[in-house]
Amino acid sequence: MAYRYLAAVDMGGTKAEGVVFREDGEVVCRVVEKGGAPFDNGVDYSISNLCKCIDGLIAGSPEMPVSLYIGAAACEYFLPQFNEALSRYSFDKMRIEGDGPALISGIFGHTDGAGMICGTGSSLYVRKGDDYYHIGGGGHMIDSCGSGYVLARRAIRAALRAVDGSEVHTMLVEMLEEAAGFPLWYRLDKVYEGGRSYIASFAHVLFEARNKGDTVARRIFNEGAAELADVIWAEYNKNGGPFRLILNGGIFRNYPEYAAAVKALAPQDMNIVFGEVEPVYGCSVESLYNIGIHADENFRERFMKSYMAAKNA
Repeated sequence: MAYRYLAAVDMGGTKAEGVVFREDGEVVCRVVEKGGAPFDNGVDYSISNLCKCIDGLIAGSPEMPVSLYIGAAACEYFLPQFNEALSRYSFDKMRIEGDGPALISGIFGHTDGAGMICGTGSSLYVRKGDDYYHIGGGGHMIDSCGSGYVLARRAIRAALRAVDGSEVHTMLVEMLEEAAGFPLWYRLDKVYEGGRSYIASFAHVLFEARNKGDTVARRIFNEGAAELADVIWAEYNKNGGPFRLILNGGIFRNYPEYAAAVKALAPQDMNIVFGEVEPVYGCSVESLYNIGIHADENFRERFMKSYMAAKNA
């Protein structure tokens, strides 16, 4: 049987991961390159890494894929630049969107629904027919409420204020110093030099301090969960009632107690599920949709089995 080949790329702040797969779901090629979100690294850097990933997929594919779908963080703000760079490729079908639709499609398929990502950043993505939008997710300088970056930044700020005596002492002081290997509050040059990703890397300290009973860490945890729940309530009110929602992202994945806290504060008639599906799978579902096919359970099972084999090779 002759199969058509398709390609998909998930482009995040850390990595660009792409796959080539047959229309029955069999993954035949996997490529990983550096990522880069335009807000953090500049659009040229993001596009360069994306094109390296696509070129690797084409080189590793048995034949030219007929479809390409790209889910790229914050690309919607830079679509002219991305589209110009992608115009040199000759896929029959090609789409690029933000990283929200792939999150939804990874669990619900190409149907209506919503997905909340909470990792270094955070946002709620909603798809209704051909309409797609997000609530929150304005980037770390504007609005990334309840995210790993925000939690870690607040933890560092609380420790700094405890050191200078303007707020109560917290075990975050000692725990952050141990995690960093030096007192962060005396070397803010290193903090600013490291930027968003460096600050976010200390989010684990906040959760560890909370688990040890630190009241300041518990307050920051609760504030973050409440902010994310407020975003869900905003869409609930806009929608006029409940909607399907998938929670995903590194913070939710590594700290399920945080996801549980958000869910407890959200409308109680919501259908909220947690999913650990790799984002590139959702991109693959959308690439298949490009050629008019909805992914079924057989596709999902074959994809996951062959993807893990490629990942572990």
